[in-house]
Amino acid sequence: MTSFFNELWMILTESSLWLLFGFLLAGIVHVLVPREWMFKHLGGKGVIPLAKASLLGIPLPLCSCAVIPVAAGLRKQGASKGASAAFAISTPQTGEESIPLTWGLFGPVFALARPVIAVITGLVAGILIDLTHRNEHRINDQVPDSIEDPNAIGLSMINPDEASAAVAKIEKRETGSCCSSKSKQSTGSCCSSKSESTSGSCCSSKKPKEAPAEDSCCSSTPQKTNLGFIGGARESFRYGFAVMLVDLAIWLSIGLIMAAVIGAAVPPGWFEEHVGSGIVPKLIMLLVGIPLYICATSSTPLAFSLVLAGLSPGAALVLLLSGPATNVATMSWLIKDLGMKALVIYLGTIAVIALAAGVIFDMFFLNLMPPLAEMAALHEHGVSLLSIKGIAAAIFILLMAWALGLKARQWIESKSTGKPTVGGCCCS
Repeated sequence: MTSFFNELWMILTESSLWLLFGFLLAGIVHVLVPREWMFKHLGGKGVIPLAKASLLGIPLPLCSCAVIPVAAGLRKQGASKGASAAFAISTPQTGEESIPLTWGLFGPVFALARPVIAVITGLVAGILIDLTHRNEHRINDQVPDSIEDPNAIGLSMINPDEASAAVAKIEKRETGSCCSSKSKQSTGSCCSSKSESTSGSCCSSKKPKEAPAEDSCCSSTPQKTNLGFIGGARESFRYGFAVMLVDLAIWLSIGLIMAAVIGAAVPPGWFEEHVGSGIVPKLIMLLVGIPLYICATSSTPLAFSLVLAGLSPGAALVLLLSGPATNVATMSWLIKDLGMKALVIYLGTIAVIALAAGVIFDMFFLNLMPPLAEMAALHEHGVSLLSIKGIAAAIFILLMAWALGLKARQWIESKSTGKPTVGGCCCS
């Protein structure tokens, strides 16, 4: 137990200052980047929206669950399947709170490699998904929802099977749609001008839609604008430390505890001696990372402990790239909105690029990292509580205790009232 607590204190002192800075940066970006602006620039089809979706996913302060509704919203706003998938890949693989932490533990080269590879992965997956679904885009573009005359489609531009599908689509709209000019609108129909939509009807504009609570990072509530400097600073602190930290508290605690357990139980050099340093440990990290969901922030101290135990930095990079980008919720959304083909491309692209990145990093960039001897020396030299790192660790421990207490209270209230917890969609 003494070794465990020593390891936990070492990890906290090395990571707390960077984590505090990262959460503050996430709050600032939340204030400066309105969600409406994001929807405006990521809609549409082509390579430019794909590149924007991959790049914009890096700085956005969205927790893992918030990626799904935002990616689905991009799709509804006209973004292609590839752009939505690219955004869903690059956003969870890295973020403001994880990049400073990675810099502090692994050095600048490793920290910069994560967002660069995340952008490449999202862009490649998006291009492949759009290429495999281009026939769908062509038919949808040639058969708009407002068209009523089958002769106006230009069916000579597509093959007979696609033409039959297009005509069937139009005929179904004409005969079965309440907006068809040939169908009789019943007085109870939502399209009838005589009917009065009930509050429980799908046509009613009176019924408010249920949405995640405003205090959750998954909320789709429009961001407040024109806050001013004081209001913006207050909102940055609120979002960074009262929303993001609370949503990530459980997973971050698990990551820190697992890192301390590995550091205490596994001696330095164990992985290199028993597993090796070639492709095998990278394949193991890939097989562990894809089904095991860990967020970008909590996986960083875990990967750090594995490297200290002898795992190659390239294999740790494979874990950091594959784990955060894959989870059951994201895969369920992919199947529902984008299809099984898109899911296969999504997972395949992540696996191939993560493995390639791990191999390339170990071959060409290993000498640019801080020497492992210096990293391992952290085990032997404690950090004073009165130092900057010690004070940051103490502040972070207090914030984590508050966040976990709030999560526990929310869980108890949800059990007693039957309502979902506020701000707990990511980690509950």
